[in-house]
Amino acid sequence: MVNDPFRAVAHPIRRRMIERLGNGPATVGEVTSDLGVSKSAITKHLKILEDSGVVVRKVVGRTHRLALNPAALVDAVGWVDRQRALWERMFDTVEGYLADKEQTTVTDTTTRSTAVRIERTYRASADVLFDAWTNPEVIKKWWHAGPDWETAEAAVDLRVGGRIRVVMRDTDGIEYTATGVYTVIERPSRLGWIWHGEDGESGTGSRCDLEIVEHDGVTSVVLTHHGLPDQHSAAEFREGWGLCLDNLDKVITP
Repeated sequence: MVNDPFRAVAHPIRRRMIERLGNGPATVGEVTSDLGVSKSAITKHLKILEDSGVVVRKVVGRTHRLALNPAALVDAVGWVDRQRALWERMFDTVEGYLADKEQTTVTDTTTRSTAVRIERTYRASADVLFDAWTNPEVIKKWWHAGPDWETAEAAVDLRVGGRIRVVMRDTDGIEYTATGVYTVIERPSRLGWIWHGEDGESGTGSRCDLEIVEHDGVTSVVLTHHGLPDQHSAAEFREGWGLCLDNLDKVITP
């Protein structure tokens, strides 16, 4: 067993499992329900938590119960405490960075749905940005939710009613599949699609709109993800899209 608490908390799915166990021991089903990923992915995430020593399992008959082992997180907590002063000095810089990204979350009180809006600007043409979102070979270079992840597969049927399919793979080898059905295709200024994640994933059936506007050699891209069920789902998609677009920044601006 390798005690690596940083790896244990590195993924949002594992952090949600740890948060649930913060209320006390629970069955595997209680800890892993409604996480929106496949059973094989759940198994891999649990193995990482157990291998790191952060989570321990006790089997009584057919019941598997999980519990936190706080001692395994001591190193991570100590590191965070040592970095706290540095982070506080960096907060102003981070705040300015987020303002530049113009990431916002808006709740529609009429429908009780939530939308995420992210805007980025690039020194590239609208055609280049449109291709980045629709060319499978370019998509493989950036459409993954982490700087060290990879896009294992990308397929695009670029027509209204056609499908887009992206398979992301994280550093632990766990794959996440996202698909969509195109509703709007207006080269090079607009794309729209209905989002479908893995079975049971929060946000399935929501809508994505992409607007691309070029002016004087600078292109603005606005991604709006509508119809998310709650603030928690919106926060996860905002983080995921933000990481993907960080990758796109590097592809568009070598």
